[in-house]
Amino acid sequence: MVEFCPKCEKLMRKKKNEEGIYVLLCASCGFSKPHEKKKAGTHEMSKRTEKKIIDNKTRVLDDDTDTLDLKPRTRVECPKCGTFEAFYEQYQTRSADEPATTFYSCVECKHRWREY
Repeated sequence: MVEFCPKCEKLMRKKKNEEGIYVLLCASCGFSKPHEKKKAGTHEMSKRTEKKIIDNKTRVLDDDTDTLDLKPRTRVECPKCGTFEAFYEQYQTRSADEPATTFYSCVECKHRWREY
């Protein structure tokens, strides 16, 4: 969390004082106040979290989740195996006045290709 000095409105930094206690200190005017650790609604998650859906909106992924299942699909022919379905993503790889580049990944053989 960022805090500003109430006297001069400069950014305050976390420093250790002579007693070894953390304080917020203004480098400009020297104002200081005790540093209070605030939790902003965070929680720890284990490295291996179960796959689950929270509120039908958020999906928690673990290391084993195949992220291809989360990408949108389209009807396009795979140049390698001929399947007519692929996952796709679009990125702006060139300047803003150029069209986006579409990257495909075949549903069957996982072959990847791009289309400009």
